[in-house]
Amino acid sequence: MFLLFLRTCALPFLVCMLAGCQQSDMIKDFEQVVPLQDQQLARHYSDLLREKQLDYVRMATEPGNNGDQIRQALPALSATFPAGEPQSVKVVGYQRIEQRDMPQLLRISFEYAYPEKWIVSTIVLRKYGTDATIIGLNVVPQTTSLEQQATFTLGGKSLLHYVVLGAAILSPLLILFALGLCLRSKLSVRKWPWLLFISIGFGQLSFNWATGQYLFLPIAIQLFGVGAATNAYQPWTFVVSLPLGAIIFLFVRKRLTAPVDS
Repeated sequence: MFLLFLRTCALPFLVCMLAGCQQSDMIKDFEQVVPLQDQQLARHYSDLLREKQLDYVRMATEPGNNGDQIRQALPALSATFPAGEPQSVKVVGYQRIEQRDMPQLLRISFEYAYPEKWIVSTIVLRKYGTDATIIGLNVVPQTTSLEQQATFTLGGKSLLHYVVLGAAILSPLLILFALGLCLRSKLSVRKWPWLLFISIGFGQLSFNWATGQYLFLPIAIQLFGVGAATNAYQPWTFVVSLPLGAIIFLFVRKRLTAPVDS
């Protein structure tokens, strides 16, 4: 019954909600955001690590305790890469932090595609003009590409996925229904406090659609009770709130209705 509801009511609503967020468009936009110079700089060090030219990576790593830890981890990080050339390499993450009178911090992630696995290599650089030192390195193997992980699918999901999806659809629909009912009703009290109360969801459940991980914040509010976010290589995250105002209004509406003059 619940799956029937998802197919007949939820999916059309979901298509409307996700319209304009096609993954291919987001990937194109993301690729245009990352400066080519930053890509080439970080890619150079990432490829040195992949090619096991560790002496060059050691020389580029900044001194100090943090640098010593990175240098010690280089053999294990390099061994994560399979032998041979990757089928493709793409930028899947980019962050730049700029502070006044301070060197730039760059964090760039690359995805290396191999026949049987994908490797995500993240380089953190402290940039001094055209020069840079490595202040962070991380290499993580993946069983599927990040693009595939970020794709929204309904197949093979747990009951919790469907419950959260149903709540993400029902919460704003209930709020919109209660708002319309409130606007049409003749109330014995002021409408605007009720309209404000109805339009807000209380508490927040953040749910990662790909992994099923969730975080609940009991003290939080959210307009219209739902939110959703993603980017080119990140899975959808749904944020659902309880439409408490809408529920209370539907229960007490008859008592709030102004009596009809005879």
